Amino acid sequence: MYLLLSGEGASDIGVCSPTASSCDRPAFKEGPMAVMVDQLVEDCQGYEMSHLDTDRVSFVSEAFLAENKQRAKRKAMSLKGKKRPAETRYFFENARALAKAAKTKSEEVDDQVVAILFRDSDGTASAGRGHWQDKHNSILEGFRAEEYKFGVAMIPKPKSEAWLLCATKQNKYLHCASLEDESGNDKGRNPLKDQLSESLGGSSEIATLNQLLRDKEIDVGQIDMPSLNVFKTNLAEVVALAQGVAK
Repeated sequence: MYLLLSGEGASDIGVCSPTASSCDRPAFKEGPMAVMVDQLVEDCQGYEMSHLDTDRVSFVSEAFLAENKQRAKRKAMSLKGKKRPAETRYFFENARALAKAAKTKSEEVDDQVVAILFRDSDGTASAGRGHWQDKHNSILEGFRAEEYKFGVAMIPKPKSEAWLLCATKQNKYLHCASLEDESGNDKGRNPLKDQLSESLGGSSEIATLNQLLRDKEIDVGQIDMPSLNVFKTNLAEVVALAQGVAK
């Protein structure tokens, strides 16, 4: 099994160094969400093996997906019972492009590739709040449009700092679901990014968060939040499927 990750930047899934729109290890410099994915996959597969440590992970950026999405032969996206929000086309097309990249990577590595598309669910209290399910569904629709069975949507609500804050706030791991009702606006009042930094004594650098995850000071297994629980469940299902399908 192999991992293909896509995120929004250095502070979530990670980036290529030197800068590039796509890369393999060791050029891929992981962010906290990539470490979280790696640990959850390790738990799901049932034996100790870090995909990060064994260089079985690649990365594609938002720019890569934008450049490689196919406008021709689009398949209709169906969000049953709801008018399709304008934003969800972006999520749908991202998932299609990632699925195509995963198929190519699968041929390269001669193994099943689990593709994980990370996107924060919203940036402000008014833009997209309440539409988490639409965005999640649109990613799954995108994977299905490409008939790709090994794709997973990773969408924190409202953003990744909420997941990390659950494990670093004063009452760790308790009553964390309420964090999903916070605004994701970094310029708003008491933003999650500032709350996370404060909970860590003023330092929320990527290297610090990565190490806290590796040391289990931030224990993803103990974080109980609806959006993360959906991701954990979906990831477990896809990992099991990938393990059971011979290449």
